[in-house]
Amino acid sequence: MREKSNLRFKKYFVLFSTIFCSYQFSYAQETEYEELPFDAVIQSTLKGKRYKFYGNTRFNFNQAYFSNWISGGESALTFLYGLDYNLNYSYRNGLVWDTNLLLSIGTTYISGNEFFKKADDRFEIGSLIGKQINQFWSYSGLLNLKTQLLPGYRFYTEDGVQKRDQVSQFLSPAFIQLGIGWYYKKSDNFWVNLSPMSGRLLLVSEKYTDALSAGQKYFGVDAGKGTKFFLGSSISGLYRKEIMKNIILENKFSTYVNYLEKTKNIDFELDINIRFKVNNKVSGNFVTHLLYDDDLIGELQVRELLGLGINIDL
Repeated sequence: MREKSNLRFKKYFVLFSTIFCSYQFSYAQETEYEELPFDAVIQSTLKGKRYKFYGNTRFNFNQAYFSNWISGGESALTFLYGLDYNLNYSYRNGLVWDTNLLLSIGTTYISGNEFFKKADDRFEIGSLIGKQINQFWSYSGLLNLKTQLLPGYRFYTEDGVQKRDQVSQFLSPAFIQLGIGWYYKKSDNFWVNLSPMSGRLLLVSEKYTDALSAGQKYFGVDAGKGTKFFLGSSISGLYRKEIMKNIILENKFSTYVNYLEKTKNIDFELDINIRFKVNNKVSGNFVTHLLYDDDLIGELQVRELLGLGINIDL
């Protein structure tokens, strides 16, 4: 089986031996009234409604091939796909509704390995609905879902044979968060949501917790259980700025304090994305993702991605 996999893999490498490419395109759909102040929109033919759709999607393909290379090296094939899409809606009675969909998924194959391995796997939907207090502030309700799409595995070698055990899957784990508070939005490039009362539910499949012994936990969930509830406060937000010509910094952040236990431990997530455009054809992005959650592993998690290649506007 390994020989067939290696033969098939080498065919891919021969075909793409000089290719390093990634595709990025961004698109936006805006109504003709999008730039008008809110009062002017009330009098428009949209009858007080305003919509805005915009986002960015990326396709990265990285490949390295070695054959009889005296200094050594391992052939590798990596595929990454990302989507960040937004829907903004407002109405003349002061209703504001902002929704974001974030998807990042990828896989990699290294020569000699039996299995493909994850390069990235994130799926998140955040929806925030508010009632305007004034031009920038609103009362708010926040709903957020975070999970993964593909199964996760623990890889190991036993008696010279590569093996894997499944340790996670879609919606296991999954975080569902619901909070109420205040929403400050100066523009699409800067907003902050404050939720002094925020409930969080952690979902896992019981097939992973049934095999645990007493005292053991699976992503913070006790043996034989499938959920864990948190009650606390959260702060989340976004800051986007063009720091230099054709270089955009985007910073998403969130924090959570659990009132029920370990109140001194603050969970946080920081996602920094630097997008740069070299010219009309070439662009790229650099992502640094920091995550700390005491209920998961109690250590700082770090993820970095770098993509550079061809830019296509659609």
